[in-house]
Amino acid sequence: MGAMNVIVVVCNSLHLGFLGAYGNAWIETPNLDRLSSEGIVFDHHFPENLTTLPTRRSWWTGRYGFADADQGWTPLRPDERILPDVFWNQGVRTAFISDVPLLREAGMGYGRGFDEVIWVRGQGYDPLIPAGDRRARDVRLDDEPGLRLPPEDDPNRELWKARWEQFLRNRAVLGTDVEENTGVARTVRTAIDWLERRGEEAEPFVLWLDLFSPHGPWDPPQPYRDQYVTVEPDEFEAGEEGDLVEEIAEGEDEEIDIEEVPVLIDVPAGAVGEVLSEAELFRLRRTYAGTVTLVDHWLGVLFQALDRLGRRDDTLLIFTSDQGEPLGEHGIVRRFRPWLYEELIHTPLIVRMPQARYGGVRHQAIVQTVDLLPTIVSALGLPPLGDDPAPIHGHDLLPLIRGEETKVRDYACLGMDVAEFAIRTHLWHLVVPLESDPDEPRSPELYRKPEDRWDQNNVIDQHPEVADHLELTLRRFVELLSREELVERPSLRDIVRFGPS
Repeated sequence: MGAMNVIVVVCNSLHLGFLGAYGNAWIETPNLDRLSSEGIVFDHHFPENLTTLPTRRSWWTGRYGFADADQGWTPLRPDERILPDVFWNQGVRTAFISDVPLLREAGMGYGRGFDEVIWVRGQGYDPLIPAGDRRARDVRLDDEPGLRLPPEDDPNRELWKARWEQFLRNRAVLGTDVEENTGVARTVRTAIDWLERRGEEAEPFVLWLDLFSPHGPWDPPQPYRDQYVTVEPDEFEAGEEGDLVEEIAEGEDEEIDIEEVPVLIDVPAGAVGEVLSEAELFRLRRTYAGTVTLVDHWLGVLFQALDRLGRRDDTLLIFTSDQGEPLGEHGIVRRFRPWLYEELIHTPLIVRMPQARYGGVRHQAIVQTVDLLPTIVSALGLPPLGDDPAPIHGHDLLPLIRGEETKVRDYACLGMDVAEFAIRTHLWHLVVPLESDPDEPRSPELYRKPEDRWDQNNVIDQHPEVADHLELTLRRFVELLSREELVERPSLRDIVRFGPS
């Protein structure tokens, strides 16, 4: 197979449980469903370092950084080799198109190196429309019931007030209550325009399309906002088996009329019962589902453009997300705590080869964000990256796709804020807290996979030997990383003898 183009489409905070390709039966995602039928769906894909900025670093460097605070929510260093640096002298055109305001922040460097960078402004709390702008002079936070400020004594009240006032100014001026003006719509159209301007140029390209949605605030226009308001999905109701909605507490009204629950379009990260009620959480999930369907619709617009431009035949298309979205599965919403549960760490990865070669397959290999860069390099027909300036930890996934290999690792190691680490195998998920919070003490937790999908039943007391072996494997993996001695494809057997399951 010769060289090809590459398009990477990234979503921010996409919950795996809301995608048809990963088992959801009630949320409409027809375009991603089609992509999964034509591509290779990786069922076990995980980040290595949460959240937004650290994941881009691992995507673009191909290196683990979860054990190093300097590799977290920090600016890219000038000496770090990232994706566009790899291609700048290889005859490959690179473009970065994004509406993620967190990447645009001054001094972070997440747009550096690309031949073309296009920022689509105005998503979330992006400081696009300044206070005092006459176009937003009538905007009042009190007029938006979907934004409820924390109590007067909350130390973060002024922070959220400023964020939400910024959001409302952006919404008023951009008119995002109209679908075509939403961030995802404008960003997809920008990408299509870039592809059209390229025409039939022979120079291969890498287009990185980084979408903020479905990250909150969740303010989709109609019909998406209320599309699922009356849906009562059975698979999302019982908590005992780890589904997404806990059982109604005893004594509460079991029949919650979701249509009567006010829409919250944004909430501070926090605990259910504090930042929102259980009923509001149920409604929020349905608003989030509508946002996912909105994203899917505009991905369909992009895919149609690729068909029209003939790019589906000569382009490797990768779809993924940087993280999931906690929506009450463990009593919190958003990334309130560095808790490495399934709803946050299990992310989609769908790879469509040119002409849909090898498509329609679900792959069981454990893969991670660090694998994206070496896969793109291989797809473009370039030799593997060397150790200058630093070794690549990820693996080329094309041999898996072609059926030449069956796995690239035995487990996934990951972390968040150097506050919590985790190790994930096909059979187990071990969470290891590193910091002790007296107000919310935590100890290691072990979950059995795949039956306990959403990490509801901690079995560490029943399987202490498994937890011990996994924790030792994780800590030795971190030690090898710190010494830059990570061996090629380390296995559980290579690092520590794995105990009985």
